[in-house]
Amino acid sequence: MPNFLVIGAAKSGTEALCNYLGQHPDVYMCPHREPTFFEAEGRPEVPYRGPGDVAWLAPQMWTSSLAAYEALFADATETAIGEGTASYLYSEDAPARIGRYVPDVRLIAILRNPVDRAYSAYSMMRGTGREPITHFADALAAEDDRRAEQWEPIWHYVRMGLYTRQVERYYQVFDRAQLRVVLYDDFTDRPGGVLRELFGFLGVDHGFAADTSTRYNVSLVPRRSRVHALTVGPIALRAALKAVVPRRLRERVQHRVRARSLVRPAPLDPAVRAQLVDVFRPDVLELQGLLDRDLSAWLR
Repeated sequence: MPNFLVIGAAKSGTEALCNYLGQHPDVYMCPHREPTFFEAEGRPEVPYRGPGDVAWLAPQMWTSSLAAYEALFADATETAIGEGTASYLYSEDAPARIGRYVPDVRLIAILRNPVDRAYSAYSMMRGTGREPITHFADALAAEDDRRAEQWEPIWHYVRMGLYTRQVERYYQVFDRAQLRVVLYDDFTDRPGGVLRELFGFLGVDHGFAADTSTRYNVSLVPRRSRVHALTVGPIALRAALKAVVPRRLRERVQHRVRARSLVRPAPLDPAVRAQLVDVFRPDVLELQGLLDRDLSAWLR
């Protein structure tokens, strides 16, 4: 079993953090990105019903049995053995399950400005072809209906950014010294310093210098939705092409189309940003008291 977990938040740099930590010779990172065991345990079927939820999570990311989860770490001989699943922070059940299986585990959470996190999650979903709504404000308005219809947590653009209760759930199960909370701004401004602190937290040589030049999981959006739809999503034309075009040629074409059709998202509409700041303000103020950190920049 792992002795440390990167628990989230989603779209806050968790993939980059896991890759950088995994460069350390005394750190073993699970080869399967986001095995999700402490959310999926005992549920062999993915319970979510949003567009592409089942295909996205199963089978590699939805590890529901203990035996399958333990097998992911069978070859680990390093001092620090870990995995990163960004949904653990948001999951109501994960803290208790983690506490039951690995009560002495060390936990790392990375928190991002919740407005930016929400827009990044939306942009990623647009880029994967799963988000059908072309305006962010309309997608925000659809969140309650999507939750009621059991879409997976990544669609919870606002609720995933209400961090206070999420952190408190872990404080109720674990000693505070077991949870290290990192701010996304610190991680992007001084990644080397943050990693040295985390290596020390994990009990490995903190003098190791990881290469932080590579960026991971950058959210992009389609330049032209119809063209992009040929390479992602359950599109009839894409299925037809799959039946008649050789795989290697199809993959080359898809790669080129994706590279040309995906661009950085436009800046968030200031009016929508202002509305979201007001939504998140009470939680941010409570969170900064909980963490004893100045989060006023998130409210500008």
